[in-house]
Amino acid sequence: MRAALFDLDDTLYREMDYVEGGFRAVGGFLSNRYGFKEKEVFDKAVNILHTSGRGKVFDKLIEFLGISNEEIVRYLIYIYRTHKPAISVYGDVIPVFEYLRSTGVKTGLITDGMAIVQQNKVSALGIAGLFDVIIYTDAIGADYWKPSPVAFNMALNILNTPACESVYVGDDPSKDFIAPNALAMKTVQIIRNSGTHKQTPEGRGYAAQAICNSLSEYFRVAP
Repeated sequence: MRAALFDLDDTLYREMDYVEGGFRAVGGFLSNRYGFKEKEVFDKAVNILHTSGRGKVFDKLIEFLGISNEEIVRYLIYIYRTHKPAISVYGDVIPVFEYLRSTGVKTGLITDGMAIVQQNKVSALGIAGLFDVIIYTDAIGADYWKPSPVAFNMALNILNTPACESVYVGDDPSKDFIAPNALAMKTVQIIRNSGTHKQTPEGRGYAAQAICNSLSEYFRVAP
């Protein structure tokens, strides 16, 4: 193995920590502007997320709160996306990256999502220095988010490493492993919490070649 590429959300840190931080920031704004209780707003936003998914959380939230100003949704989205995250990496991340560095393995990050949001996460986590290359797929264009192979090819070219001697670690079989599987990379699905892991769609190429519960398990490094 000459290179190890990684996903970010729910691979290197718990994404729900970021989401909950954003909801708290939104709750604080709505409390100051309209007098709602922050916990009530937070609890309702989390409930909407779990029952209805991400698409219309803030639309449904202002409907529940009885706010008739639809323009407020744009404010809430802005507050959510620009809040300062209070997030941290999983405990096995630093030991594994120290091991990879010590053995001469090059490292890269490939992450989807709005570029400024993902950059804020990387900054808050303090992990930029762990990588030889970081590719925010949104900076290339929305058409090149995973499962597009473009970011993977870019990373491998920048690292000057053949795909067959590289591994990609992610958590979401619906998009993470299609491209690296096709490129003949090794692929690993990490399942941090077996009760909430993402299901593998039916069809060729979706599944990772290996499944583990932590980075330390796959790379055989003590956390």
